[in-house]
Amino acid sequence: MVRVIKQETYDEVVKENIEDLAMTPQEAIEDAVKQFEAQGIDLTNIIKDLAISENSNVIQTCLRKLSASIEEKNYNDVPDALEKLKTELNRDIARRMYAAKENAYCILLDLMEEVENEENLNILKSVIKTMTSLMTGHPDLLDARGIKLQIRLVDRLSDVPTIQLLLRWIKECCIKHEMNRQAIFNVGIIHRIRKIIEKEDITGPELRDCCGAMRSLALDDDIRHEYGKAHDHAAQMARASLTVLTGLLTKFKGDVGVVGDLMLTMASLIVRNEFCQDVEDAGGLTFILDVMINHPDTEKLNWQALKLLKALAGNDNVKAHIVTCGSAPLIVSSIGRFKSSESVASAALSCISALTLRSSSNAGVFYDCGAPSVIIDAMKEFPKSLTVLRQASWAIRNMSVRNKAESREFVSYGADAVLQNAIKNHPVLAEDARAALRDLGLKVDLKEQWTGKGGALTNERA
Repeated sequence: MVRVIKQETYDEVVKENIEDLAMTPQEAIEDAVKQFEAQGIDLTNIIKDLAISENSNVIQTCLRKLSASIEEKNYNDVPDALEKLKTELNRDIARRMYAAKENAYCILLDLMEEVENEENLNILKSVIKTMTSLMTGHPDLLDARGIKLQIRLVDRLSDVPTIQLLLRWIKECCIKHEMNRQAIFNVGIIHRIRKIIEKEDITGPELRDCCGAMRSLALDDDIRHEYGKAHDHAAQMARASLTVLTGLLTKFKGDVGVVGDLMLTMASLIVRNEFCQDVEDAGGLTFILDVMINHPDTEKLNWQALKLLKALAGNDNVKAHIVTCGSAPLIVSSIGRFKSSESVASAALSCISALTLRSSSNAGVFYDCGAPSVIIDAMKEFPKSLTVLRQASWAIRNMSVRNKAESREFVSYGADAVLQNAIKNHPVLAEDARAALRDLGLKVDLKEQWTGKGGALTNERA
């Protein structure tokens, strides 16, 4: 269990070091940190220099000014106070935690409600920015009142920059917080986002913020909840918006950033077999391959395209079409073009694994493209990357299990050594690497998971 202390406790130790032990401020901080860390105390949420800083009470001062402005309904000092507060909050999570304890969330929410009309748009935008800073990495603050305000503002406001700020706030609320995602999704946020992306005059930056919010609603990253609703959210969003997003690929084909965000968002939403077919029918596959052909040197865009290709491979008919359309050489060459990119290598290997699963004909195409040497080279290039090694092991297995003759290519390029090294250096990959060795016909020490001793079974709890 993680041990924590209050900010006040830490500050007292720092002050004692300065006053009683005649330490310099820097020495006092270093000594206090060593003391607490030696006791196994987590200081992540502690502001280390609060007790000695000349601006130690800047957060409290800003919050008092904001509270007074709300009470007096005089907002002359609000912009300056918000800017100073946002600057402090952006420094580290400790300051955000400290501000939260000083009631910053409720104060900002009160202020937002006071200025939520179009007449105070500049102040409203500043408050939303500050609130987003406060909740970055600290989404637990959101409550029903905050969600209700988010939806009300999205419905009422027409100013595009303000809507963008709201979407960024919503995104931060969803990251690593399953209950926030469910609560925001359940009030109908996806229908409001669809209205935005269907606008004829939607801008690239506005669309990118919509995509970011949609991806955050499809996350499954909250370790506090064993079962989330990421799949359900993704499926509902796909039904509501996948065709629209596919059409927007062509509309924004000249904007690399927007196209990349669209592809990444679509990849996160394609969680059912029929969605793969929907995207292909709408021309999505052709567009992806054109992107890889027309932007061979853009690393991030190729990574995003590969992620979407892998998602589309979930449908067997689409999977066959992906390969017959000539994607295999593009996928294989992407690993070589971005040899130092772990993300591209991982995405490309994942594509190869998905496209060759239960398909000897697809595997044959990848053999013809020289995939074995590229896969082995990637494993050698990233010997510490669990993702690359695992995806490579799966790709080797899928390409070998139904193509025994061609699989000798892997052996000739040194697959035995790299797979054995993966087993030795990364025990967590042992099962995947051993399966690849087995399907290559190489010697492998298979571990017997369960053994009997010849006796009758007994129940130790009886």
